[in-house]
Amino acid sequence: MKKQLLNANMEYYRAFYYVAKLGSITAAAQKMCLTQPTVTSAIRRLEEQLGTTLFLRGRKGVRLTHEGQILWARVKPAMELLLSGERELEEARTLTGGSLRIVSTEMSYRSYIIPTLQRFTTDHPNVKIRCRNALTENVLDMVRTGETDIAVLHAPFPEADDLELRYLDTIEECFVAGPRYRTLAEGTHALAELLEYPLISVPAGASTNRFVSSLFEKYGLTFLPDIEVTTIDLVIQAVEHDLGIGTLPVSEAVERMKSGKMFRIPVSEPPMERRAYVITSKALPLSTAARVYLGEYLCPAPPD
Repeated sequence: MKKQLLNANMEYYRAFYYVAKLGSITAAAQKMCLTQPTVTSAIRRLEEQLGTTLFLRGRKGVRLTHEGQILWARVKPAMELLLSGERELEEARTLTGGSLRIVSTEMSYRSYIIPTLQRFTTDHPNVKIRCRNALTENVLDMVRTGETDIAVLHAPFPEADDLELRYLDTIEECFVAGPRYRTLAEGTHALAELLEYPLISVPAGASTNRFVSSLFEKYGLTFLPDIEVTTIDLVIQAVEHDLGIGTLPVSEAVERMKSGKMFRIPVSEPPMERRAYVITSKALPLSTAARVYLGEYLCPAPPD
């Protein structure tokens, strides 16, 4: 019996499913877009392979035998699971469904992901979006394991041959402080001078912290923030409330500098530029939703 079950054609079980569900070979044939003799033949062959009768024929259609009911209890959930999978694949392929999973840092969400998702969800409203925020040190592992489709990070982060990087943008960071430290906006300062003041930073696992730390290390200095907060918004609030010196992208700071809530501190070192990348796995294929979002919205190819 085990050998017969393994050898039974999947189409025989599909025919069994629809005949049992609809109670009619004619109705099953119409549902499967087959002829009635083809469905009848599939049922007969399944019965031959299983060595039992599955249906009793009558004037009003067919009904399951006791043996047929035993098989139906197993075939029904299995077939419906397969059909559900087929529907989900078709929805994902045509973007009438499916999902898009993104993981990134707060800064990348603000700068790139949220604005592009607005357009993507307008064009493809049935795709489910799953966004997660994580520290740089965790993001790369999530890409490797397939826990996410796409990640967006600002350098620096550890190099990895198993990940594919697509350049996205370059941003400039700057040191800022509130009104209490307004005199620092005058003249140009060496990084060593900033160590004399309270320093504000996001946690050590964040790319911004890694970037600033590496900048200080280039000049033989150690970056040890006095105040550590978890988000860029908290850095902004801490700076505006005169708790110390923080680091922000120029794009985040410019409007606040215009209003006088904070001031840029000029430094003598080279421009504090950082490159942003889209990161995907080389080993795992992208879903249709992820491929379309990446290629048409987040990181489109430049026009010819």
